[in-house]
This record gives sequence, C-alpha cells and structure tokens, in this order.
Amino acid sequence: MEALVAAKPVINVAALCGSLRKGSFNRSLLRSAIAISKESIKGMNIEYIDISPIPFLNTDLEVNGAFPPPVDSFRRKIATADSFLFASPEYNFSVTGTSITSFLL
Repeated sequence: MEALVAAKPVINVAALCGSLRKGSFNRSLLRSAIAISKESIKGMNIEYIDISPIPFLNTDLEVNGAFPPPVDSFRRKIATADSFLFASPEYNFSVTGTSITSFLL
C-alpha cells in the first residue's frame, strides 16, 4: 500500500534580496524565512540566490547568444524555481537598480 502513496512534491522557492549589503535588513529577513521554513514547513525549500555577481544590464556582454557565467547560473536557478520571495529596500519610491537588473534577466 505504501508504494501507491505519491511523495509530496517539494516547492522550490528562489529568494532574492534587492540589497547587496551583507548586513542588510532585507537579507536578514530572507535568512529568517529560510530558517523558519526549514523548521516548520515540510515540502518547501527556499534557496537564497545571490545577485551581487550579476553585472548591470549590458547587451554587449551577450556574445553569440551566450551570457556571462554569473548570468547563466542565475537564469538556471530562476528557471527551476516554483515560486519567488523578494525582499528589497524602497529606493526612490521603487525597488533598487540591482533588483530591476535581476528582473530583466
């Protein structure tokens, strides 16, 4: 009978922080969410994706349809996510430029 019971799917969440500062309150919020979910939410995996290695949007860096390695790595992680968790400081009534760059990729 146990063989007939399907395994509960894991929800993969990509966590993105709009601040590059290591001591950012937004990054701390994401770390807390990751810790809490590990303790109390079965079937959810939150992965923090560091956007600091991603260069500012510059189409000159795209050569023959290939992106720089940090961009390729970021895109692969985003493509495998089922959901997204954003934490970003307010900047001039919007999100930060680093957040916008990651959204455009």
